[in-house]
Amino acid sequence: MRILLTPNFTRERTGETLLRVCRILERMQVSACGLPEAAEQFRLLGLDQVKIAQDWKTAVSECDCILSIGGDGTVIHSAYYSAWGQKPLAGINTGKLGFLCQIEPARLEECLKRIIGGEYGLEQRIALSVRLGSERQPIIDFAINDVVISKTPQCNIADFELSCNGRLIDRYQADGTIFSTPTGSTAYSLSAGGPVLDPRLEAILLVPLCPHSISTRPIVFSAYNQLTIRSRSSLMLLADGQKKLSIDPGTDITVERSPLSAQFITFMENEFFEVLTTKIKQRG
Repeated sequence: MRILLTPNFTRERTGETLLRVCRILERMQVSACGLPEAAEQFRLLGLDQVKIAQDWKTAVSECDCILSIGGDGTVIHSAYYSAWGQKPLAGINTGKLGFLCQIEPARLEECLKRIIGGEYGLEQRIALSVRLGSERQPIIDFAINDVVISKTPQCNIADFELSCNGRLIDRYQADGTIFSTPTGSTAYSLSAGGPVLDPRLEAILLVPLCPHSISTRPIVFSAYNQLTIRSRSSLMLLADGQKKLSIDPGTDITVERSPLSAQFITFMENEFFEVLTTKIKQRG
């Protein structure tokens, strides 16, 4: 068995957690591999037993499982590897809340033994893709958390219309809107007043940002719909907080389910809403 390690070295506790992970894997005679961009950090930690792949596609193709070490952002980044290679993914939390991380450092050895022994379940997590205008190929092919469409700094407000499968749903005046997956419903969408969705649902959540109408509310759509926004003004698009694009006035922005989905490892006794309640209380 080979496990791909994707650590976020900007997190304070990542180095010590990574060392613990590698010691446990070595004891259990499980090999570990890493991505080329992390080669120097592995070397500085003295982890010469971690094989560095020549590129990420080789690393994902040759591994049996992916372990992200960091916070939710690290899990989001690693989710694309899981979706591309259809490999199970688990997150080890070295951040603060870690809504998406299944493993806390206190349970590290127990959870790693269960992963290596195959004692876990899998949840398919849907993602979003984005197309512009009449283009058939997506400009964003994978966003597992959300796609945020907002006004530009030069505009006071975004004035746009929303269509579902070519039929007009509503016209909005707002700072923008969030298209969220169920996975992303505990992220920006939650802060903007959206509901929490069971991550196993196949749905797209629309949450308007600061709408200029008290009757405007979040809407949950089936993931099999195509949702299109058009605005007379320029817009900004941000996918998973990382991929940023400027959108020209009058351009159709179509958000739909991505053909790719990530495989999240789940330990069945940790029910999502039990974990959620604990994390929400930590947030305050």
